[in-house]
Amino acid sequence: MMGGLNMDIKVGTFNVLNLAREGERYYPDEKPYTAAEYDRKARWIAGQLDRMEAHVVGFQEVFHEEALRDVCNRSGQFPDGTVVAPGADGASGPRLGLASRLPIDEPVTTISDFPAGMDAEAEGLALPVGTFSRPILRTRVVLDPEQGTTSTVFVAHLKSKRPIRDPQAPEDDPREEALGKARALIRRAAEAAALRFLVLEEIIGNAQPVIVLGDLNDAARAVTTDIIMGDAPSRFWPRDPEERKAYWDRLLYSAYELTVRRTGRDVSYTHIFNGHYENLDHILVSQEFYERNPQRIGEVMNLRYFNDHLFDSQLSNDRPGRTMSDHAQLVAEIRL
Repeated sequence: MMGGLNMDIKVGTFNVLNLAREGERYYPDEKPYTAAEYDRKARWIAGQLDRMEAHVVGFQEVFHEEALRDVCNRSGQFPDGTVVAPGADGASGPRLGLASRLPIDEPVTTISDFPAGMDAEAEGLALPVGTFSRPILRTRVVLDPEQGTTSTVFVAHLKSKRPIRDPQAPEDDPREEALGKARALIRRAAEAAALRFLVLEEIIGNAQPVIVLGDLNDAARAVTTDIIMGDAPSRFWPRDPEERKAYWDRLLYSAYELTVRRTGRDVSYTHIFNGHYENLDHILVSQEFYERNPQRIGEVMNLRYFNDHLFDSQLSNDRPGRTMSDHAQLVAEIRL
């Protein structure tokens, strides 16, 4: 891992698709995993973790913490590390998890409620949500014990594009579908703004790095992803250099955009649905890891996509199974 003065840290995000113990029903309309199915799923996840070789991984869709510990044990990647999925007791729905072989400086906590100030109203509109559909995880990880460098890490899973339907409406009503998608977007936008508030609490006016690992359920330049990242100063505004610095201080940068710029090509996707190839999973970093920041402590060198298990159901007769994930795994390599 060490190379002269440089040190490479790998951080990843992994939507494991309904990781639950065998024999336990995780959704009312889904059959529990058989012993053989669970074993196949656990072996596949462990194999992906072996390929990723990440120091820190944020997980989405964990139903049982015990199952997450099992797959991490099988991988051998986190022998003395931290593996947690707070609240993943099977009864609370899909939760978030974290595995780290780097030391943890602050305990892993869950954040369910939106921060204060989220209900401010303008032109008669306020964000009507109040809680995260899947509580955010927050911790602080020691990136470099010798230097004492730490980074706050958030793990997130925002509301999907799946419509929030009126249960009384007919299943195939196109008007209800439009309303349902709008409701889902409102929830995702509110969650994105709440996550932005949490990020701002960490990064303003200090050199505290932040990394967000997550299934944000939309593209790199979707409005909801943009909300989390914040707006860069434009070319000529603000004119005052100190004001410009304040803008940069509160930005997050997409590892996807940083690496696409460097490689000059884009062949990435993390999810395929109905023939649409999308990047829904993201790694976002603060300016401390931005290559153009003279005060940076590191930079994103590379972003790897582990997506060779995904296939296009419009073109293939294969049926998606339950033992692999329907998402790619991402790993960003950060050179300190």
